[in-house]
Amino acid sequence: MGNVEVEAHDAGHILGSVQYEIITNDENLVYASHLNFTDTLISKAAEVAPCDTLILEAAFPPTSQKPPARETVLATIVRWALNCVSDHRIPTLATEPIGTAQELVRVFNTWTELPVVVHPKIARVSQVYENSGVALSYVDAGTERAQALVEEGKCVVIIPRRFDVTKYAEFRVAYVTAWPTRAEKDMGDVFPLSAQGGLEELLMFVKESRPKSVYTFRGGSNVLAELISKRLGVAGRVLSVEASRLQPAAPKIDDKAVGACEDYILGLVQTPNLTYEKRELIARAITEGFKLPLVEEALNRLEKKNSLKYSEMTEGYTLP
Repeated sequence: MGNVEVEAHDAGHILGSVQYEIITNDENLVYASHLNFTDTLISKAAEVAPCDTLILEAAFPPTSQKPPARETVLATIVRWALNCVSDHRIPTLATEPIGTAQELVRVFNTWTELPVVVHPKIARVSQVYENSGVALSYVDAGTERAQALVEEGKCVVIIPRRFDVTKYAEFRVAYVTAWPTRAEKDMGDVFPLSAQGGLEELLMFVKESRPKSVYTFRGGSNVLAELISKRLGVAGRVLSVEASRLQPAAPKIDDKAVGACEDYILGLVQTPNLTYEKRELIARAITEGFKLPLVEEALNRLEKKNSLKYSEMTEGYTLP
């Protein structure tokens, strides 16, 4: 674009995730959002593009302890699942439907002979991975074959984290996430696995990128910027953006329509201790015919009324 060149590099996070390198006559800058700097069974670590300036999202699991190696976590998951089968229970792993779910499918395909039954949402995503050359063997939970496998009991089931499994007494649930909620910790085992890199991985990525300066944003941006400066001797700063233009006047909100949207959202958020993703609630409300500004206003009002509680960590809502 004129004298500016923009190049995409694999971010190693999920299928299709990228970093952007912006190259000018004076310098090159890399923008990296979610990334994973470790090889997995279905993806390669994020590519390193040496740069002058690095803008890096500080999205890493909130833990003060160094997490176990990825291979150790995977081996523990498989061992747990095989023990469940021995106890005549169906091992059920609740995780993110994109990235981690597909890695778990590959793990059980590689290390065991257990058939893998996946929620239809995970099956749709897995099909995209297959179309892109990632070999996966699984059965959609909506098929008769999946029902037969569950009745037989010798299989592993993979579901989205917010799926209600309380009516499945034969399921033994574990949560596969580096960001478990308190409810998930109380409900079952938790295995710390994510498609995003941890703090040490981000620091290693910065070191290999050899930037002159790093700007961090979101998440633990203060912590990451400080560690970059102290450990790596690179200028680490938190990126802040000040609004430089006047915002247009907000359109008048129809209170009656907002109230109707609030009622609709509360009809979706019914289960205590479960997190409902903000983007999913917005998508569902828009499907019902509510406009985006109206949905956002309804969510804001519900939060102010303490009808819903929002968490920036999970980017979702729960009942107080």
